This record gives sequence, C-alpha cells and structure tokens, in this order.
Amino acid sequence: MEELWCHKVDREAGERLAALMALPMPESEYELGAEGSFDPWSLFPIYGTYDSDFDQCAIEVLEELRTGEKIRNDLGAEMFREMLCNLHLCDYGTSPRVCFPTQEFKALLPSFIDKWKAYSALHWDGE
Repeated sequence: MEELWCHKVDREAGERLAALMALPMPESEYELGAEGSFDPWSLFPIYGTYDSDFDQCAIEVLEELRTGEKIRNDLGAEMFREMLCNLHLCDYGTSPRVCFPTQEFKALLPSFIDKWKAYSALHWDGE
C-alpha cells in the first residue's frame, strides 16, 4: 500500500530531525555553529543564535508541546509554533485549534528538548 502524502512528509520531517540530533554536541562555545555538529537552529529558516531569548522561547514552546499544556501566548511563541508546523513537525487541530506534535516529532521531543537545553547552556551560560 502506498504511503499517504501527509504521512510521508511527517516521516521525512522526523528523519531530518533525527539526523540533526545524531550530530555530536559542540564541546565548547567556540565550536557552536561548526559544520557537522548539533545546532538546533539549523532546522529553521532563521538564525536564532543572536539572543538567549530565542532559545528560551523555543525550549518553553517545546516543553508545552510535550506536556500538552499551552502557556505562552506571545507573538514569538506563536511564530515558533507556526515554524514547527511549516516544517511538518507539528499540525494544527481543528477543535481545539492548537498546535500539536506529529507522531514522529512526539517520539523525538524529550531528547530534542534535552539536547537543545544543553546547547543553550553551552552558548549562554557564560554571558
């Protein structure tokens, strides 16, 4: 049986994230952004490395997606949810109209959050 387009797109999005997460974590702040190392922002069409607030927003939204409890309603959080949907990692429900992770993303979400937190700590804890 042929795979439905929507399932194929979700699966491929999950595969891209899994490949990103398989990359090694930078060992020092000087290795951040180096080719072949984990950088969560390389998944997105923006540079999120200019301000720690970008990481904070992203991590908080990801944690909300993991728990299913929407807390942040600010524009930055809504835009981040839109990017996740555009990347086919999340979908919007019809009722209630909320962002929720695809099955592929849901399985990767806990480890993605942990790895992003470690990346953020490496990047910003020395501010």
